[in-house]
Amino acid sequence: MMLVEVMVAIIMAGILAAVLSTMGYYTIIQGNTLKQQNSKTMLEVIRSRLLNTASNPDSDAYFELLKEESNSTVPISVGLGKDAWGHNIFYATYDFGTQNTFNPLYADTNTSISLNANVLGRLVSLGEDGILQTAATDTTAKGDDIMLEIGIGETNHLKLYSGSEVTTQTRGYNSAIVALSGDPLPISPINGTLLYLRDINVTKLYDANASTWVQISP
Repeated sequence: MMLVEVMVAIIMAGILAAVLSTMGYYTIIQGNTLKQQNSKTMLEVIRSRLLNTASNPDSDAYFELLKEESNSTVPISVGLGKDAWGHNIFYATYDFGTQNTFNPLYADTNTSISLNANVLGRLVSLGEDGILQTAATDTTAKGDDIMLEIGIGETNHLKLYSGSEVTTQTRGYNSAIVALSGDPLPISPINGTLLYLRDINVTKLYDANASTWVQISP
C-alpha cells in the first residue's frame, strides 16, 4: 500500500509540476503581450508630446521636433524615455528644408533616418530582448522591435489646425505654407504641400512630378 501511495504521490506531483510549468509559460507570454501593448501606448504618448513641442526655429515652413540626446534617446524634457521592459527608447530626428542652426534644442540633421517618405522622427522600442534590430535602411520594425514614425504632415496639422492631427500615413500631404507673394519659398517642397498667398488670396498645391506650384483657388 505504501508503494502504491508513493507512486500516486509521484504521479500527482508530476501532474502538478506540469500544470504549474504550463501556467508559468503562459503567464510569461501574457506578461510580454501586455508589455508590448504598454510600449505601443508609451510611444504614442511620446509622439503626442513631441508634436506639441515641435517648433520652426529656422522659419523655413517646416516644423522640427525636439532633438534626440547624444545617445539617440528621447529628450529628458519630454518626461518619458523607457518602454515597458525598462529599456531606453531609440529616437532619431530629421530636419527638412533649411538646416536649423538657430536653436540647438531642435532637430538639425539632414542624415536619413528612414526610407519612408517625409519622416520627421522615429521612435523604436527595443522589445523584450533590449536589442535595437531596426536600422535606418528598414521601412518596418525588425525582430521584436516596436516602431512608430512621425510624419511632417502630423506636425503641420497639429500646429496650423488647432490640434487636429492626421495619421502618419499622410506624412507630407496637406502640409501648409502661409506666405506673401514676394516671399522666398522652399526650393524642394514636399509633394502635396499647400501654399496660401495671403496678400493676393491665392492657394496653390505643389506637384512634385511637374516640379511646380499649381493654383487651385480662387
